[in-house]
Amino acid sequence: MGFVKFLGTAGARYVVGKQLRYSAGTWIELGGTRLLLDPGPGTLLRCRRSRPPLDPEALDGLILTHKHLDHSTDVNIMLEVMAELGHKGRKGTLLAPRDCLEGEDPVVLRYVRRYPERIEIMEEGRVVEIGAVRVTPVRHRHGDAETYGVVLDSPEGRLGFVVDTRFTPELPERYSDCDLLVLNVVRLKPTPEIDHLSLPEAVEIIRGARPKLAVLTHFGMTMLRAKPRELASKLSGELGLEVIAAEDGMQIGSERWL
Repeated sequence: MGFVKFLGTAGARYVVGKQLRYSAGTWIELGGTRLLLDPGPGTLLRCRRSRPPLDPEALDGLILTHKHLDHSTDVNIMLEVMAELGHKGRKGTLLAPRDCLEGEDPVVLRYVRRYPERIEIMEEGRVVEIGAVRVTPVRHRHGDAETYGVVLDSPEGRLGFVVDTRFTPELPERYSDCDLLVLNVVRLKPTPEIDHLSLPEAVEIIRGARPKLAVLTHFGMTMLRAKPRELASKLSGELGLEVIAAEDGMQIGSERWL
């Protein structure tokens, strides 16, 4: 069976910098395809120390949603390790926005680009297949960083990852029909000048999209102080569907959303 494992759940500079929660990425296995989403600081270490261990050399693809440090810091080492430590030629796929690869501040080093078998540019409406998974990017508004959420269609369901973004009215529809919906919820209350979701905005997306299972993650300090597990439990009753708060190392099997 497939699963999603949250190697880290930190979501703001303070939480990441103090390592109040780990800041590693999210490991996704669907239909025998292994993907890593947003390898932030500490991802390689968290993979190696996971129980049971997660082998980065078995990865089929890496997905970068944008270039901010808490999402991309370990991308270069993970690309090298995915290619079996660079010893056996090109392997795997990197899917990333153009500004992760071009412009003044590309986060994927040029010498590392020899390791993946494919480098695919993430664009609105462009579907990319990695193994058994079809990846559909969803354009987000997140400061000056070119940012995309993703919808993953697979033999083990339809998964949506609402990564960092300002709330926009079309988001619930863009993530409709997902069996599992994962939302980055940095703030407890709306802050108009900051392009991150707050809890009420995440609730609006969940209410409109109606997934079978919703998972809150990527927490800032205001969310941590408010106790995400208790908030999620309360939302489950209010929304009439299962809502859970991710914890570092939490693994969710596909039987939970199918």
